[in-house]
Amino acid sequence: MMNVDLKNNQSKSPQPGLTAGQRLATLLSKYPEASIAVVAVVLVIYFQIASGGGFLSMQFMSVVLRDTSRLAIVAAAEVMLMITGEIDLSLSSTFSLAPYIMVLMSIVWGVPLWLGAIAGVAIGVLVGFVNGFITVRFRVPSLITTVGTLFLLQGIVVSIYDSQPIVAPIQEPFNSMFGESLYDPLGPLLSVNVITAFTPFLWSLAVVIVLAGVLSKTTFGLHTIATGSNIVGSREIGIRTDRIKIYNFMIAGGLAAFAGVLNTMEFSSADPLAGSPFLTLQAIAAAVIGGTSLLGGSGTLIGAMIGAFVVSSLNNGLVMVGAQATTSDIYLGAAIVAAMVLNVQVDRLRTRKRK
Repeated sequence: MMNVDLKNNQSKSPQPGLTAGQRLATLLSKYPEASIAVVAVVLVIYFQIASGGGFLSMQFMSVVLRDTSRLAIVAAAEVMLMITGEIDLSLSSTFSLAPYIMVLMSIVWGVPLWLGAIAGVAIGVLVGFVNGFITVRFRVPSLITTVGTLFLLQGIVVSIYDSQPIVAPIQEPFNSMFGESLYDPLGPLLSVNVITAFTPFLWSLAVVIVLAGVLSKTTFGLHTIATGSNIVGSREIGIRTDRIKIYNFMIAGGLAAFAGVLNTMEFSSADPLAGSPFLTLQAIAAAVIGGTSLLGGSGTLIGAMIGAFVVSSLNNGLVMVGAQATTSDIYLGAAIVAAMVLNVQVDRLRTRKRK
């Protein structure tokens, strides 16, 4: 009995000979969000001290979290696609086109904003279907397909209404529910108006939680992961991988359109240039530094949201402490390279464990 207990205790103890780096890699293979969460905490502490306590103020955090929400939703869309081994560079154009159509429908045809928003999201879903269909039916790499769609949609949106921004009408409670901030620093803290300062972030949090549940708890989510992990094996066991990819393109398009609606309600204006390609690149960066692999098969929506918070904190925090706005690009670029190196190493460790 004593020998059996001794063997059991030895099996429960950490494996001898593992270096600190190997233990860290093992931890990250289980919790890919861990590293970016630590970075986020360090950034908050640094900017809070460097700004003299202003970073965590209600007014400034509402700005950071609103920027986070825009990036987080687009990043979540990219995560779903990147897990399948695909990518969509046209999301920024969908981000601009959908709310532009929404506002035009309201002004020209008198359509209520909520109905125009549904139409805008439907357009995003349709664009996603077209991207997915071309990619899987004609075997065109998604990078090429979506670059073409990017320029096509960008050309369409700037051709409408002479490329001019359009002021969005006020139709409460739609505006305040989907982006308009009624927060007044002099008003009472316990009020609905304070909540409106964070409504875009709350919507993005809801999107991430729902998608995380879909990814981990549903058959569709498991098939999405399987498609990116081993597409040949997935087909052999009966998974319709082409459909899975198309569905995820459609989800991505709808999410980009929804993010555009939130952005338009936030600024009370539909701008055809609101979704520059830089938005998509930052969203991809947020997904990558959050723990999603560009090689497919693995990704984390929570990590993407934390990554979006890190990107937004860098963009706003560095300006707040007096640094040049372009400085954030330096740190972001370094973070992407470091995250990619780390992702590759973690993927190798995960592969060795499977063997």
